[in-house]
Amino acid sequence: MITTAAPQVLLRRACVLALAVTLGTGCSSTPGTPAGNGPLNGPDYSDAGSGSVCLPAKPGATLTFGGDELHNYGKNKVVVDRVRLAEPHGLHLTDAVIVPATTSTIGYDTHYPPSKFNVDSVGSGWQHRRPAAGATLAPQATTSKATHNLVVAIHVTGTSRVRMSGVTADYHVGGKKYRWHNVMGLSVETGKKTC
Repeated sequence: MITTAAPQVLLRRACVLALAVTLGTGCSSTPGTPAGNGPLNGPDYSDAGSGSVCLPAKPGATLTFGGDELHNYGKNKVVVDRVRLAEPHGLHLTDAVIVPATTSTIGYDTHYPPSKFNVDSVGSGWQHRRPAAGATLAPQATTSKATHNLVVAIHVTGTSRVRMSGVTADYHVGGKKYRWHNVMGLSVETGKKTC
């Protein structure tokens, strides 16, 4: 006996199939679009959590956002092409540098350049910082303590609901392009200091 499904069931099946196709192809990239699975996304990158930093600041201030590391897990050098803020609202990127570090990162600060305390946390690394765009990162062992601390200067331009979902870095290895996403967002309290 052959039965036919009701129109609602067929519609539901079509939607599930369309969703499966979308999810199955959502991680692939179209030609010219950077892929997200490059050598800066290490073996445990998909397990990394996410969070948000909250900093108090008045409009016009410039903040330090420096808690991220760029670790090259690949076999070839990586060249950083561009660093951008992801989904910024009332924020503008003014500088992005790579700071060599071994024991800590610069971290987060309510002004830029970061305070002496934050700078001292990476030893002499701050003195050897270099622009992120154009920086070459050599391959590193998974167990290497040396890291490339990505430090971003962010200017506060908004007055309310000031935030971003994170930072992205476009980079290439040979002729292949990739995109790295951090896992930390930022919210800025421009009124009451509730952070």
